[in-house]
Parts: sequence; C-alpha cells; structure tokens
Amino acid sequence: MNIFFRELKANYKFLLVWALALALLNFFMMYVYPSFAADVEALEKLVEMYPEGLLKVFGLDRISLVDPLGFYATEAYFMIILFGSIFAAILGSTLLAKEEDEKTIEFLLARPVTRTQVLTNKILAYLVYLLLFNLIIGLVTYGAFEIFDVGTYSRSVLAYLLAAPFFAHFTFASLGFLSSLFFSRRKSASSAGIGFVLTLYFFDALASFSKEAEFLRYLSPFYYMNAAEILLDGRIDPLNALILLAISAAALGFTHQLYSRRDILI
Repeated sequence: MNIFFRELKANYKFLLVWALALALLNFFMMYVYPSFAADVEALEKLVEMYPEGLLKVFGLDRISLVDPLGFYATEAYFMIILFGSIFAAILGSTLLAKEEDEKTIEFLLARPVTRTQVLTNKILAYLVYLLLFNLIIGLVTYGAFEIFDVGTYSRSVLAYLLAAPFFAHFTFASLGFLSSLFFSRRKSASSAGIGFVLTLYFFDALASFSKEAEFLRYLSPFYYMNAAEILLDGRIDPLNALILLAISAAALGFTHQLYSRRDILI
C-alpha cells in the first residue's frame, strides 16, 4: 500500500474524534451565546471580576464578549488553537516514532522507496489531516453562526479566525515531526509533543501577565495567531503567517537532513 494512503487509513479515527469533539464544542458555545448576550450587564460584571493579566491572556482588554466574534475569539478560539495544536503535535511526533516502536520500519525501508519518499508521504499525510481537521471545525462553526441568532457579524473576519489556527497547527506538527527523530517509542514522542505545546502556551500566557517575561511570547506560535489581533485588524497578519510557515519549513528541512543520515533502530 502507498505510504501516503497507509498513513491516512491508520489515523482517520484519531482525526475524527478530535475534530468532531472540538467542532461540537464550538457548536455548543455558539448555541449558548444568544442567552449570554441577552444579559449584557451580567457579562460586563463577569469581565470586571477577571484579573488584569487574565483579561490580557484572552484579549478581553481589547474586545467584547457581547460581540459574537468577540465571544468566539475569547471563549472558543483558544480551545481550538490550543487543543488543535496538541492534536497536531501528537500526530507529527508519532508518525516516525511509531515505525520503530511497532517494529515496522524494517519492512518500510525494505520496499523500493527512499527515505526522502517516506518523509514526503508522511508530511503530505499530516498536511491533509490538518486541512481536514480545520475544515471540519470551520464548517461546523460557520453553520452554528448561521443557525443560531448570534446577531450581525463579519463573515470575512470569521473566516480569518477559522483559518488562523491552521498555521499554529502546522507549525507544531512540523516541530513534532522533527522531535520524533529523537524518540523510538510512540508514547515518549507524543508526551514530549504535548509538553512542548503546553510550555509554549504557558510562555504566551506568562508574557501577558509580566512585562519582564514579554520576550517569551515571540517564542510561541500562539502569539503569531492571536485572536484579538485578528479581530481588531480584520485579517491575519501576513508577516506572522510567513514566520510560522518559515519555522515549519525549517523544521521539515532539518528533519530531512537528520533522517537521511540517522541510524534506524530495528
């Protein structure tokens, strides 16, 4: 079987579980939004109770929960970009490690394919998975905005908010793919990927609480796809998108260089 289709078949249940869970979460969030928005005073009091640092983390110092896109950006977007990044990191970090862990690498490399072809097919497989993952969530979320009485909103800005997580997901999947070269056990690789995502999310959050730690945000992919910035600008910053794509390309380039010279554990 072609390596590309082998990977798609092997992970489709994993994709569906994660994508549908987050899509339904978004659907539910927009279902409850009209009842929240109806009580503006209660929402304002709720926001006033948040510490200043927490307001900055969720962008509530600049956007409003009363606005449907503001509500989505603060209550749902961060879960999509965070948990989606965990999904991407697990996917990327296990694509290579599982071959050694499950003792299938010898069979794979014994076939008439080069290591470059193996890598290319696996990269294409996780790219398709990430596109499908974000497409499923995007379609369900857009449907929720249209079905429920959320009020007036900009469809173009919503499209940007739905597209933005893909850049972070692709970055974490690519970094996870690179990190998988250092693990021969699937569980170790996925644990490292999850830890990496949570650490960089913590960096971004910490930078919002402390000016002394502000430099840490530039190390985090989450900073470059900030929902509040997208909502206020009405678009994804092209430079930020290019930065994340460049990081992804560099990670994949290093993966190719290292994998082509690596001793494989059989």
